[in-house]
Amino acid sequence: MEEDGWSEPINMGHPINSIHDEFYPNMVVGEQKFYFSRTNPNEDLRRPRRAPDCKIFYAAFKDLDGRWGTPLPLHDAINMGCVYSLNMNNDGQTLFFSAIDPENHREGYNIYFTREIFSGAWMLPSLITELSSDETNINPEVVDGKIYFLRQVEGRRETTGSIYRATLPGNYLPYPTVSTKGHILKLDSKNPIIADLTVFDPTTLTVAGVFNTSDIDGQFEILMPDNRDYIVDVRKPGYSFASFDLDFREDEKILAPDTIMLFDRIDLILSVFDEEIFRPLEADVWVEVITDISKEAMEELFGEEAGPDGVLRVYADQHEPGIYIFSLPLNIQYQIKVRANGFVESGFDFNLTDDIVFSEFHRRILLKPIRREIEFYIADSETQEGVAAEIVITNLNREETIFFSAQDVKDGKVTAMLREGDEYEFTVRGAEGYSFHNQTFNLSDDKEETQELEVELIPLRAETSIRLNNIYFGTNSAELTSESFAELDRVVDLLESNPLIVIEVSAHTDDVGSDSYNLVLSERRAQTVVSYLLDNDVPKDRLIAKGYGLRRPIVPNECDETRALNRRVEFKIIDIREASTDN
Repeated sequence: MEEDGWSEPINMGHPINSIHDEFYPNMVVGEQKFYFSRTNPNEDLRRPRRAPDCKIFYAAFKDLDGRWGTPLPLHDAINMGCVYSLNMNNDGQTLFFSAIDPENHREGYNIYFTREIFSGAWMLPSLITELSSDETNINPEVVDGKIYFLRQVEGRRETTGSIYRATLPGNYLPYPTVSTKGHILKLDSKNPIIADLTVFDPTTLTVAGVFNTSDIDGQFEILMPDNRDYIVDVRKPGYSFASFDLDFREDEKILAPDTIMLFDRIDLILSVFDEEIFRPLEADVWVEVITDISKEAMEELFGEEAGPDGVLRVYADQHEPGIYIFSLPLNIQYQIKVRANGFVESGFDFNLTDDIVFSEFHRRILLKPIRREIEFYIADSETQEGVAAEIVITNLNREETIFFSAQDVKDGKVTAMLREGDEYEFTVRGAEGYSFHNQTFNLSDDKEETQELEVELIPLRAETSIRLNNIYFGTNSAELTSESFAELDRVVDLLESNPLIVIEVSAHTDDVGSDSYNLVLSERRAQTVVSYLLDNDVPKDRLIAKGYGLRRPIVPNECDETRALNRRVEFKIIDIREASTDN
């Protein structure tokens, strides 16, 4: 039945319908078997009779395309002679039918009872003697323990009939059944869904019935024999899968849920992390459809156009650091791909063609960093011989620090595997009698796979001058920025490791501004650096502050780049004291 009335009848076609006549259709509850009467193929159709000579046939289980199997006649004990009208009860096992028993020499039809004990095995039919007569009793219908039938009486000129009702004796009663109802709706809209409900025997997993929902309100009704338990699967192509139990074995029966929500899309939430330091990553995350469906169908599902290669790529937005979300239609197989600079591309197949019961999936993807072999060589600036020293390599893009002790640096050489594309700070310290070294370098993708980095340490002798990198002041200010502290801490370490040296801290400016202004500014900056060292327990008698203003440029002040080189802070060793001989 449709919303505005009954639909147009549809002929069941072959093999149910044939060149003979089919009567009294009876569908077993759950649509697993279909019973009907068919005129006897061997009957002489030209010979007049009060009723046609029929046999009871049944057609078993539909195939995947909804076609019934070839109808077969029931056992000859049931098709005993002229069998006519029939009624299969709701329990799917108890059958009432009208027949003329050729052995009792009666002309009229009487009503018989039989029951399917198990698949294909039937009880011998029993005449319901309480209803028998010499007249014709046909069209039995059983409702609530009572049987209704038509009794016909043939006169000379006409046949008359009356409807009779009788209470069935207990041994003929059908097995009791239980009805349970519910609704199947769409999760996001609560619209009704037309779905199939398949009822299974939980022990044998054989199909006990198939039911459908109404397209008007999504309601279903399951009617099954009492005192049993069942498993019910809910399916609709392109939607999620649901299942529930029915248990009619106790007084308090477990019935169907009132509402079952199905969905046709799921949310896939991806967490993309660095495999080594387990930090969220910014990445390109996309999905490709690998199920063989048309380009038009893909574009309609996702609302996006496929690329020139015919592949639809849907990119995810980043909702928070490292978190990406897709909304994916069901019944499709996907390939998820993730790419980030400096990492090995990764991905996985994501199959939504199986039974899906969850509307949200979480997956974690760990990306492996691409590393490049970098060889470091620490050498004496004068002799070029290798020097043992501590090396600290700090990744400026992420939390990663690599440390090599002086024992690790053999003949001034050590090799590190560093991340492709990241920027690093490289610090050499701890070589007694030598300056420290600090610099940054970037492992961009266009470099060679193996790279060498050579560092020359300056021996600490009188009059040795060393430029301090990464010392910053505010514009026209002597106040140090926080970025300067790491470099100054290295100066503190150097002075602690070499307690006999006395240094001059000198500050220099470019040529912007007057000589007198720049001289005062440089003196203030040099004193600020000295104050930092004093605050870190460097003795005052080992430090001298000196400002030179613009008077000692190292390159001509021709442009912004050269002026930046002239704005610098240096320290010069002005004395190396003799070691104390006091006991």
